[in-house]
Amino acid sequence: MGEILQSVGQGGRNLRSDVTLVQTLLKAKGYDPGPVDGICGRGTIGAIRAFQATFMPRPDGLIEPGFGTWRRLSGGGGASQTSSSPVLTDWSGDSSRWPHEKKVLSLYPDMRPKVEAVLEALRQRDFQPKIFFAWRSVAVQLELYRQGNTKVKFSFHNAQKRNGTPNAYAADIIDARYAWGPGAETSGFWKALGEEGKKQGLYWGGDWVDFRDWAHVQWYPNSKLRDVKAESGL
Repeated sequence: MGEILQSVGQGGRNLRSDVTLVQTLLKAKGYDPGPVDGICGRGTIGAIRAFQATFMPRPDGLIEPGFGTWRRLSGGGGASQTSSSPVLTDWSGDSSRWPHEKKVLSLYPDMRPKVEAVLEALRQRDFQPKIFFAWRSVAVQLELYRQGNTKVKFSFHNAQKRNGTPNAYAADIIDARYAWGPGAETSGFWKALGEEGKKQGLYWGGDWVDFRDWAHVQWYPNSKLRDVKAESGL
């Protein structure tokens, strides 16, 4: 195993050989940085943040030689995933109030770096993005349906593995200043979210004609919803 010589990621020195090594290791652990090309762009920083979210309360998108993120990335164990870790084993409570790293962990693994890349791109555009919902329970989904806030009783937010572990294929992203208020539109946040989401290959709810779900991005097209529900055993 090689070693990085300088820092990689947000604000790092980003030597090409270092970035290539980090990209290779991220991809091997299931965090897609995009092309392994030695260029530290949004995809790489998003993948670093997603990896850090498994053990850091506030991912900073930076890997420094000899420090914790590098040790975890270059070691055999990867992110901390002990059975006693509450962020991995306790999925109870109001999922809209979970900390950021727990929301990220509740997403389908391949979607995590894409969502982090969207968040980082929106920050670069001077917005204050945050995930409101990643995974949510079917019970919460049904309550939203009764309130008229969604058209479906099962959504990509509700996807889970057969063992009950959250595996959401969707995220609701808002600006912390506006939430769903009028400022989200007048500031251009919804438009920017759609643009950045589609750059990552995600589907944006703002494109739907019958029901505009402005905050919503998802991994699959709507035609896959029935298959995802069957895979979830729900």
